[in-house]
Amino acid sequence: MATRKAPHIADYFSGAKQTQQLSNAEEEIAQLKAEIENLKASGSEEVEIQLSALKEQLKSQSGVSDLEIAKILPNPDQPRRTFLPESIEAMSQSLTSDGQLSPIIVIAQNENYLLFDGERRWRAARGLGWTTMKAVTMASPQNIHRKALLTSLHREDLNPLDKAEAVIKEISLNLDLKAADIPRVLSTVIRRLNKQKRLPQVIANLSTNMSSQEEARNDHFINESEYGILKILLDLQLNPASVDANLLPMLTLADDLKKAIRNFGLKGVHAIALQKLSAKKLNLTQAKAKKLREDLTQKVVQENLSVLQTRKLVNAAIAKHNPKQELTAQTHKQLDQIKQSVNLISTDLVQSSDPQSLKDIYDLLKQKILEIEPLISKP
Repeated sequence: MATRKAPHIADYFSGAKQTQQLSNAEEEIAQLKAEIENLKASGSEEVEIQLSALKEQLKSQSGVSDLEIAKILPNPDQPRRTFLPESIEAMSQSLTSDGQLSPIIVIAQNENYLLFDGERRWRAARGLGWTTMKAVTMASPQNIHRKALLTSLHREDLNPLDKAEAVIKEISLNLDLKAADIPRVLSTVIRRLNKQKRLPQVIANLSTNMSSQEEARNDHFINESEYGILKILLDLQLNPASVDANLLPMLTLADDLKKAIRNFGLKGVHAIALQKLSAKKLNLTQAKAKKLREDLTQKVVQENLSVLQTRKLVNAAIAKHNPKQELTAQTHKQLDQIKQSVNLISTDLVQSSDPQSLKDIYDLLKQKILEIEPLISKP
């Protein structure tokens, strides 16, 4: 796959040149551009470095102002929806002991200001009863959801549920697709291209120039919706297959598991494991299954269980409440292993075997077929 340069935070604010106060911001910010080759691999450290540099440039242009907290509004396009109480408490302690060491970034909006970066500090300061905060102000960029998403997306502490919802929103804002339909379209194209063993080539083509993108779409029979989704994900420096496998399942989690992610810091992989505790698999009522799932979720969080420990806990609960379900799962696993073994009987293997061995296998398979036929013919 061709190397793709990640977007630089300084690029998000070219709209700053629209105001007299920030007329030279774009030119000065451009001097900060030490392009990063892979924002995702670099993690949150590179993002924080860029944000710090951006703040310094904004300080030199507009200065630092003491703004009334009552006039600072949360950004409705902020991808991060989860602010754990302990995280806010830690920030409150920092503000109390050391004061506000770094200004927040806000966007002028009529008589108020829209938060772009620093919501955790803002929430903590508001909880402490502060009336003002230090801030640097900039003009509103276009496509504010995309700008906020790109700023937050590759920070390590953005949980997968917030990330999944933000990515779906970004796609729906740019394509004529309903949010509910996007996971289905993405899963369909990923499965099809994987089955055809063409996914790496398509992704590589979509990551290059426009002519190659059109060729990829035409050569691999990608429809307009599929093409649009794949292109947006790649522009966000996201792997479409990883989004399909790891992010989209977050959207179908039970509400109590989503709440646990947002309120108690439950990890996404743990939530997927706990999702197996459904009423059907447990052979319980919906209410009883939810209660059991909430109790085990609390145990996982409080004891900081590993993914493996969580899966064992889930399997033990299923075995206890619905032994038949556990036996069925084991049966399916054994049958899958048998099918894989049968598939290993290749033409070359048959042709190179002695007749007696082939007859023994034939007689064994014939006997098993006679045992299976009455079962599959049942209504």
